[in-house]
Amino acid sequence: MALSSIFGGASPSQQQTTVSSSKAASVKEQLKTQIAQELAVANASELVNKVTENCFEKCLSSPYSNAEEGCVDQCLAKYMRSWNVVSKAYVARIQQASTSGEI
Repeated sequence: MALSSIFGGASPSQQQTTVSSSKAASVKEQLKTQIAQELAVANASELVNKVTENCFEKCLSSPYSNAEEGCVDQCLAKYMRSWNVVSKAYVARIQQASTSGEI
């Protein structure tokens, strides 16, 4: 029996386990951050694709005229408002689930 264990110290193997678990926690947090960033980029890309698909197809015809610009602006504004409402509701639901321990 080592003296450190008598006086409440951790054995070297226990110290290594603590260091390893703290490194694992750090790696886990880095992965979570990276995944969150990649999801944000994917969501932004999806938004741009859907706006292009929906608003431009709805409003633009060839040849392009200035009258269609107002349609695109209104469509874009509506789409962004809707996207923000859905995003806020989604984030609130995720936060609620994480605080209640469902995740």
